[in-house]
Amino acid sequence: MEVEQAFDLRLEDAEVAKLATPRDLIDLVMSKVAEADAAGCLTQRAFNLLRAALMRQLTLNRRDIAPRIRLADLVPKAQRKALLDCLAGELECPALPRLVRPKWLVNLLTVTCVVLGIAAAVFSFRHGLWQHRGAVFLIALVTAAGIGFLANASTRGCCTEFPPSIASVGELSRWLVGHKTDLAGAAPGKWTREQVAARIRDITIEQTGCGQAYREDASFVQDLGMG
Repeated sequence: MEVEQAFDLRLEDAEVAKLATPRDLIDLVMSKVAEADAAGCLTQRAFNLLRAALMRQLTLNRRDIAPRIRLADLVPKAQRKALLDCLAGELECPALPRLVRPKWLVNLLTVTCVVLGIAAAVFSFRHGLWQHRGAVFLIALVTAAGIGFLANASTRGCCTEFPPSIASVGELSRWLVGHKTDLAGAAPGKWTREQVAARIRDITIEQTGCGQAYREDASFVQDLGMG
């Protein structure tokens, strides 16, 4: 559904059943969209646009910005949210992925929810519900979910880290290739293979969490964990 929405097309069940790798999906999408002709590398074009925007927004030198440089090393935490908003407007692209909580905080909140859920189950078990295991399990689940909701609400202000999809200048450049539809200079609805491949990459990583395991020839099932 994400692919259909991204490219405004319909994929038949019989077509999807034959897909084994991201390359298969890319080829299928390319067979259904109008293909744009673009001279040069779109990733390089996106990088050049991004570098110019970062230089204007952060008063950086050209040599300070390279594809391997992490955005966290360039942008102070207090400026990150405003920068993403400014870049989206200046580059005329959709809203960039939002900032996320630090990984250590996510792990801490997860452990806290699990521990408190178990504690609630143990308390209920010791106070007369040992014969009703279903109720004990439900209490643990509700407790963990409630704590998770409160933790999520109370730590919204702690979202200060760039998400993995745009962690570096190079990754943000690839994100732009897949989302800035006019990057190729084509009419709306036309796509280059490079753009389709970048968008499929983002969607696959977002849906499967495969991260660095992603390759165009990777198996959806065996390599990327889509059972």
